Amino acid sequence: MTSTTRPEEITTGPPVPSGAAAGGVLWFLSDAALLTLRTIKHTVRRPDQLMAAVLQPMMFFILFTYVFGGAISVPGNDYKQFVLPGVFGQIVVFGGIAGMCVGIAEDMRNGMMDRFRSLPMHTSAVLLGRTVAEALRNFVAVIVTGAVAYAFGYRLHGSFLQVLGGIGVLVFFGFAVCWVLAVVGVTASSAEGAQTTAMPWVFLFGFVSSAFVPSESMPGWLRPFSDNSPVTLTINTARDLFAGADPGGDATASLLWSAGLLVVFVPLATALFRRATART
Repeated sequence: MTSTTRPEEITTGPPVPSGAAAGGVLWFLSDAALLTLRTIKHTVRRPDQLMAAVLQPMMFFILFTYVFGGAISVPGNDYKQFVLPGVFGQIVVFGGIAGMCVGIAEDMRNGMMDRFRSLPMHTSAVLLGRTVAEALRNFVAVIVTGAVAYAFGYRLHGSFLQVLGGIGVLVFFGFAVCWVLAVVGVTASSAEGAQTTAMPWVFLFGFVSSAFVPSESMPGWLRPFSDNSPVTLTINTARDLFAGADPGGDATASLLWSAGLLVVFVPLATALFRRATART
């Protein structure tokens, strides 16, 4: 099919650059921008997903601060200052499950990919559009949760650039995690299967980290895993920057982890996606 008509739901985004040849970089980026808007519209039109993305982190912060915080010893003895960067880490690690795993698996099997393939567009732009939309959603969730935490007494002590750097490290890591989750969504046999496959290892890395308790409180055999986990390194970096401290080598290690995940999983997810859509 060679129709040049795009689906109604993605025709209101930025226009395709004039003079950009089909198959070129500008065309690819235009398609990705349209599909980013499509994913954002879906999120806005499904308030249950949006509320879950924002409400769950708030509940984590309040529950851990006022229910468990009194029993957990942390540096500085102010648990709310310790736990909020950990909640931010949970946002970027868990946030992509619904949008990437379940969303891609649904698109792969509800006929949406057939519709995309009938259009003069890069099908692989679907992945970039979704990952960018998830990064934006993570950013919004971090800002909203931070505002709520401020009302409960959390305070930033870093400079504007340090705070911006801390948020940037978190969102960049979340963007990299989304590409890992994209592989799960592309290869899963169903939306339920994608969620079931992703949850165990997301829980492993999300909770065996410094998100809610210091790594020093863990058993000796478990601590090396937690200390070197990219989740711990990213949370520790954000925690230090928000506190106005130097994150030292944790910042470099976190950025290297994020870049490494992108180097491995962007081409892998793209190749698997093209192969899967070619045979559907």
